[in-house]
Amino acid sequence: MRKIGVIYLGHADYLCENTSAIQRAAYNCIKDLPDVQASIDPIATNEAEAVAAVRAILAKDCCGALMVLNTWVECNVVMAALKELRGMPCMFWGFPLDECEGRRESTGSYVSASMFAGVIRRVGLNRPTLFASWNDPKAPQQVGRFARAAAAMDALFYAKIGLFGYTSMSIYTGTFDHVLLRWHIGPEVEQMDSYSLIRAAEAATEVELAEAEARLRSLTCFRADVDKEKLRKTLGLYVAMKKFCTERNWQAINVKCQYELSKEYRVVPCVALSLLAEDGFTTSCEGDIPNTVSMLLLQLLSQQTVWYGDSLTHSGNTLQFSPCGFLPLSMSKDTPMVQPFMEHPGFSGLQICGVLRPEKVTWCRLVEDVGSYHLLYGTGTGTQTDPRGGCMPALNVVLDGNIEDLCKEYAGQHFAVAYGDWSEELALYASLMGIEARRI
Repeated sequence: MRKIGVIYLGHADYLCENTSAIQRAAYNCIKDLPDVQASIDPIATNEAEAVAAVRAILAKDCCGALMVLNTWVECNVVMAALKELRGMPCMFWGFPLDECEGRRESTGSYVSASMFAGVIRRVGLNRPTLFASWNDPKAPQQVGRFARAAAAMDALFYAKIGLFGYTSMSIYTGTFDHVLLRWHIGPEVEQMDSYSLIRAAEAATEVELAEAEARLRSLTCFRADVDKEKLRKTLGLYVAMKKFCTERNWQAINVKCQYELSKEYRVVPCVALSLLAEDGFTTSCEGDIPNTVSMLLLQLLSQQTVWYGDSLTHSGNTLQFSPCGFLPLSMSKDTPMVQPFMEHPGFSGLQICGVLRPEKVTWCRLVEDVGSYHLLYGTGTGTQTDPRGGCMPALNVVLDGNIEDLCKEYAGQHFAVAYGDWSEELALYASLMGIEARRI
């Protein structure tokens, strides 16, 4: 993930010993953030210096900028830096009155930040302004959130998603406008047919299959009645998908399971996708690309493995998320079980049986509207859950928001789920992208 760079802006008449002290304090506040490429550079005080400062961080291959307003600074200087970013996300930081090295001083930073916040709103640009002291422990948290949102925005711009088949079972909300997704959100989707995947799976070598089985067994337990031929086919799918992801530089993959794999090939990809998620890829099924992009977004923000589930049912304010047989192994509460898929005329193969850890989660879905997008998201707390139907992965989540509000906003049944609270990063991402964020 690329980092954000830091630019210092000010006015020549206000530069003094105290200005330097405040700059050092700001640097010390953020220098240890992993997503920030911090340094103490000269404070730009005119348009030429501001442009040069931006070009310096562009040369460092940064994905965004933190503009520190050290003193009162004229609008044309800040605007020169902003325009030179040419659309790259940025955050402005202004300081209130506070003590620095034993003196309570103000250099006009707060005033300048409030002034330019008005400029940003006037031109209709979604760029955040942070009003916080270098002594405020929330300041590095806010900068870190912005940095993660900017990095995710950047990574999605270059991302590639592999899609085998297309939407399963005629799920309309899984369809998407390829051109608009590429232009407005960023990822390129490379579509291939199920035949290509099956052919590659059947070409897996005995050594590759043995290595894959050993890895799977090290992370799971097996029920005694696991069919050897179905296991072999499952491992072949895993080997093939990992090769495609690696060779084609896919950060995410989606496989249409029904009906070609589930009824014709007689092996669903649940176990293969669950194992592949442990290799750092975003994995999902049923051809729902908006959901896959949502998962990739959460994975980029959290730097964790993510899951998805159908919004299956609710009781009171508790919503159950549950897919068919997909569960990234490291997200399981206990050691997950590899077992034959439940008896069903539409399915055959192996599945992961287990439940997720009952922890704080963030859930979201990127929704494609008519020519635009919005983000539907929220947080909640997982509770002790049993496998759905005795075999399917699940997590019951007590929503922080109101379930009735979610019911009014449903735009699809699939939701990306990640451990932790990433709601502020999602809101920042949506703002930077200029899309509506609807938090439940």
